[in-house]
Amino acid sequence: MPGIAWALLGFLILLGVLGATGAVFAWRMAVREPEREPRIEVLAGIGGGLITGIAIGVSALFLDKQIEESQLYATWRANVEISDAMPGFTPGNRDIDGIHFSGKLMHNADFRGVKVRDGQFQDARLERSHFENAKMQGANLLGANLYEASLIGTNLDGADLRSANLTLAVVNGTETSFKGAKVDGHTCWPEGIDEKKLDTVIVTNEDPDDFRGGEKAPHCTLWKGGERTR
Repeated sequence: MPGIAWALLGFLILLGVLGATGAVFAWRMAVREPEREPRIEVLAGIGGGLITGIAIGVSALFLDKQIEESQLYATWRANVEISDAMPGFTPGNRDIDGIHFSGKLMHNADFRGVKVRDGQFQDARLERSHFENAKMQGANLLGANLYEASLIGTNLDGADLRSANLTLAVVNGTETSFKGAKVDGHTCWPEGIDEKKLDTVIVTNEDPDDFRGGEKAPHCTLWKGGERTR
């Protein structure tokens, strides 16, 4: 919930407490001074009406703000889904679950810290993008270009990395994980990768000469300088 929403909710709660306190005070005055009861009832009624009016007004403002934010988010999401090229893309704090990024040009994108299980990035151009500490379990990165991308602390457990290009990608962070990731003979791993990280990948080809089911830069046959060669 946005900060303004929490502030408005707190304000409504405060008004409710004040209204209840006023009602209790009026009741006590009426018990102690019966002759003043009509006046107290009038004052209590006025006070209660004011508090109710303020609460309704604030509630309407809160609802209007929420509707406005929902409309802005829907517009942003629609623009992202129809765009083919979004260099420097960053979702910020927005929800990106269910958005298909497959085939999009998104070099220098910023996905740091995002949570996007089963994300769709097939054939996406993600050169020099940032995925530090992102939760991307089960992501579809088939044929994705991650040339010079930063994958420090990225969880790619179960991701599809077949024919993915990780040339010069940074993948040796202590939390970077490829458990159960699918790779094939054209997965291009960066030179100097910690091979222990690849002990649990799932190799989908049976060529015993392959490097952990793929190839190691700079000798990858499909990729050169971050570009697909064929």
